[in-house]
Amino acid sequence: MKNISRRDFLKGAAIGAAGLAVAGLTGCTTGTTGNTENGNENEAVSTKHSWEVKPAAITDIASTVDTEILVIGGGYAGCAAAAAAAEKGAQVILVEKDDKLHGNGVGGTGVMGSRILDEAGIKLDKVDAQKRWVKTCGGRCRESLVASFMRESEDAMNWLLDIAEPDGCGVLITQNHSNDPVHKEDQTYHMLFGGTTYDEVGMTVLTPHLLRKHAEKFGAQFVYNTAAEQLVQDETGKVTGAICKTEEGYVQYNASKGVVLATGDISYNAEMMEYFAPIGNETMMKLNGAATDTGDGHLMAAWAGAAFQEGPWPTMMHPQAAGMFSGAFLFVSPEGKRFMNEGTWVQGKCVGIMKQAKAKYAFSIFDKNFQQDVVNDLPYGGGMFWDSFRGLGTTYEDGAASMAETVATGLENDPNNYFQADTLEELAEKIGVDKETFLATCERYNSMVEQGEDTDFYKDTAFLHPLKEAPFYATRIGAGLLAVVGGVHVNDDYQCLTADDQPIEGLYAIGNVSGDMYAYDYPINVMGNSHGRCLVSGKHVGELLAAL
Repeated sequence: MKNISRRDFLKGAAIGAAGLAVAGLTGCTTGTTGNTENGNENEAVSTKHSWEVKPAAITDIASTVDTEILVIGGGYAGCAAAAAAAEKGAQVILVEKDDKLHGNGVGGTGVMGSRILDEAGIKLDKVDAQKRWVKTCGGRCRESLVASFMRESEDAMNWLLDIAEPDGCGVLITQNHSNDPVHKEDQTYHMLFGGTTYDEVGMTVLTPHLLRKHAEKFGAQFVYNTAAEQLVQDETGKVTGAICKTEEGYVQYNASKGVVLATGDISYNAEMMEYFAPIGNETMMKLNGAATDTGDGHLMAAWAGAAFQEGPWPTMMHPQAAGMFSGAFLFVSPEGKRFMNEGTWVQGKCVGIMKQAKAKYAFSIFDKNFQQDVVNDLPYGGGMFWDSFRGLGTTYEDGAASMAETVATGLENDPNNYFQADTLEELAEKIGVDKETFLATCERYNSMVEQGEDTDFYKDTAFLHPLKEAPFYATRIGAGLLAVVGGVHVNDDYQCLTADDQPIEGLYAIGNVSGDMYAYDYPINVMGNSHGRCLVSGKHVGELLAAL
């Protein structure tokens, strides 16, 4: 298996409805305060957010269950924690509010080393990667957490490979990393495929199910349709369990070693999105199809006394909410104007569309020669979702051919996002932009191509290609939200912290419910690192709690 096309990506990724925002466990609480100035009592409304108001304790408990470790959430991170803890001999129960496990994207995992990389002769520079990560995060991430990821991820990946290989899984190391010196990306993306579990569940949730099977082999229990609503604390504030809603009533799970929150992000919690990650609401759609990601763990942690990391929280965005190909070609806004340097990374494209074009979408414009143009571009740029998901041993020509196939398939099956015309005038009509503005934009762009310098936005000369030969093409490009990678304030062992950095005994947060490892922006220089940190944080906490 050498290539995964964008069509494969769409098959593997759950695409949410455009603009969907479902709130879960949200809503503001209002109160009144008296104002007796001049003898008149007027009501003034005091508003608090849902995470600031601890609900009344649930007391109608139908039954109780005792365990050592309770993991809340059946995604990548939660399954990793359950597998690691059970393997070390701990008694583990994982509760999931849905009737199934969840995954996101195509399931690739980004790590800073593995035996597969060693066999391929790929050496990764942790010093460089750490610097790029911290720079992307504006220096506001917890560097010790990033460093622990750099240290622990190779061991964690090899552990996952030990679990996956007996199942018949293969591993694809992708070559879709950027060669741009500013937006450099490392070959860190490990994509599992094939095997018994792959045939059962597909690519998106392959890794969680591999980990589930491994956990169950050591006695872990996975309980579905069980929604955790409140944490249980003793008189000292220690978290000792959680109360979960089931069809049979409320069940209190008591955990003698600890409770692990692995409930995913806040993508479908409208209140939290507006407050902590408002830019995520400006995207064209949510690429995360798990509408169960409603910030449940964030809320429960806050009610137990945990603090959140400083906002706004960073978002992981990809420019594939409409068409799946854009390259580094001319971008025009819905008004037909150029608005940015197109030869940038995926987050840059997304933010550029939303903030520079001030729209939810834009168009990438190219001509008959685009496939060869891509071949010429990739030695200098490329990157996640610019290049295809092609494996080791493939060439730039292979990548360009995959993109040409994407365009051809889009023209055939997706007329809302892929367009072809014999003239630029006709293309303007098809994409619905102002014709005069669009033609002037194309003329200006062609003149700079001829001069060999982009004096409008200073895009690299390597990415300047003329719009001269018919047919002409356009793809609609829009920013899609994949995840919000901010959350609960944690220490280097992922233990939840109060606002004054005091650990809350018995409570841990991993994966996208945990905070501090990212800030400001998502550092895709380590491709797939969001899944990588799910693996690393889950394994770390699982082993830590098992050893208590």
